[in-house]
Amino acid sequence: MTHHPAWLRLLAAAVLAVAPAAAQNAPPHPDAKIAPWLLTRLSSGPDGFIVLFDDSRSIGPVLAGTAAAPDRRAAVYRVLAGRARALQASVRAELDARGIRYRPLYIVDGLALRGGLDLARALAGRPEVVRIVGDPVVRGLDADLLSPPAAPDSGPEWGIVKIDADKVWSLDGNHGEGIVVASADTGVEWTHPALQSKYRGWNGTSASHDFNWFDAIQDLAEPLDDNNHGTHTTGTMVGDDGAGNQIGVAPGAKWIACRNMDHGNGQPSTYIACNQFFLAPYPHGGSPETDGDPSKAPDIVNNSWSCPPSEGCDAESLLDSFKALQAAGILAVAAAQNSGPSCSTVSDPPAIYGETFVAGAVDSTNQLASFSSKGPVIADGSNRLRPDVVAPGVSVRSSIRGGGYSTLSGTSMASPHAAGTVALLWSANPVVRGLLGITRCLIEQSSRGSLVFQSTPQTCGGTDGSAHPNNLWGYGLIDAYDAIHLGPDPDGDGIASACDCAPGDGGAYDVPGEVAGVAFGSDKVTLSWTSEAAAAGSGTVYDRVRGTLVTLQSTGTIAAAICLGTPTTDTSLVDAQNPKPGTAAAAAAGGATRADRPGPTAHAPSLRTFRFSLSLVN
Repeated sequence: MTHHPAWLRLLAAAVLAVAPAAAQNAPPHPDAKIAPWLLTRLSSGPDGFIVLFDDSRSIGPVLAGTAAAPDRRAAVYRVLAGRARALQASVRAELDARGIRYRPLYIVDGLALRGGLDLARALAGRPEVVRIVGDPVVRGLDADLLSPPAAPDSGPEWGIVKIDADKVWSLDGNHGEGIVVASADTGVEWTHPALQSKYRGWNGTSASHDFNWFDAIQDLAEPLDDNNHGTHTTGTMVGDDGAGNQIGVAPGAKWIACRNMDHGNGQPSTYIACNQFFLAPYPHGGSPETDGDPSKAPDIVNNSWSCPPSEGCDAESLLDSFKALQAAGILAVAAAQNSGPSCSTVSDPPAIYGETFVAGAVDSTNQLASFSSKGPVIADGSNRLRPDVVAPGVSVRSSIRGGGYSTLSGTSMASPHAAGTVALLWSANPVVRGLLGITRCLIEQSSRGSLVFQSTPQTCGGTDGSAHPNNLWGYGLIDAYDAIHLGPDPDGDGIASACDCAPGDGGAYDVPGEVAGVAFGSDKVTLSWTSEAAAAGSGTVYDRVRGTLVTLQSTGTIAAAICLGTPTTDTSLVDAQNPKPGTAAAAAAGGATRADRPGPTAHAPSLRTFRFSLSLVN
């Protein structure tokens, strides 16, 4: 038997005791920050990837802090661009020194570049880097069906008539004037007779493409379309040649565009770069971080494309760019995709996001298109209802390259109908411009669910065609005229009671649930929040709060605030399981306390509903 000195035995024991703690405190292996899909790709050689310095958990509070700014677009641009420059400075300096090119993506606090596994691991080892994800070339377009060139309908195209856009023109005299829509697509043939006069860069005699066009594929200075798809979807939003080709829902609106696909194939970085351009357009050759002008941002962005995670697309990085547009009051409309008729076929970004307004497709008889994808969304675990609405998407005639016209079928054709409808609504009712929750509510509540049908009954996510809304066609077929004229509106603030949090107060109309940063004060009684609706007024009442007593008492944080539009001075909670202290019920419950009186509780945390009288704090 070998005998060791006592001091050696003590040293060995100390090393054994310290080693586990040191292992726990050691930084993670660089590979832990690299997406598994990308690791596999890089093991075979260099590839494109995106280095992220933030994620949704850190960007979310940053965006929430801009909600009360007088100019939300400028505030979002300023805070995101500044944050990216600060957090990325060291990494950028190193890449510059090594001559490695990169594309700044401040809107997601990222850098897109190309390199091998050694470079990715070196970057992942830096403490300021949060994640590194792939930037693959992915299939951006579903197989939209192209038909031969088509003659114009007599008057507006059938889809325009189907959604009553022509009634808005004739009865309201409104065509979308003052609104700017954006095409995120394969580009646009800007000289097309139905589109040139609608292009914001055209003044009637000459063109200026700065701030109006960005090519994320080749960085070309002048708009082009390499596929027909972008020209077609843009035509459905605003097209009209003045000679009988009435193809656009909102021909009084203007358009700008970003080319995010190369012959129908895109990359996460090109999709993100286009959202970045739309947040704050900049001139050709300029810097997106320092030369952007958020005052030139569009109001609405149409997204008739997808980014399949099955092909390596990282859903979270794309999501953050849509969160930024939402925070800026820019509405992103998306196609539901063409993977029907099965349930839960809305499976790819951007249609899976709650930040996008998603349209499925119907034909001229109101029958749901067999290809129109359905909900609920299970790809992200949200079980989110999809689509939100449906619109014309079968045999839709619109503009194509070469100054011609043809018909296409797909949900890609439905979403520009919805985008054009938003343009008409915002032009007719400027008070809701940029108020995304209220806008979506008005269009949903005025949609006609009972008109839509499909040949074979189906239940998706527990909802069939009799449910309103459902996971087949959402709230139903959109109606532009009814969205503008939806009532009743007893307080005369331009917002129907169904979408008005306080229908008896003309100075308050924040949409239910459209709040951020909700929290209790130190007294556990006063509740404040930041409204995401910039013009919500000062009297909005939220009188239902969801949370747990333990969380409320310890941190003052609640899960949600729900507006019922019923002002009250009642500050007591109604919770039979947690009655007022000092009562027999409280004693029987083990001493549980009221949420507005801090103290211990004998109950395990569980979501409960409390009732308070609350006023908006700007």
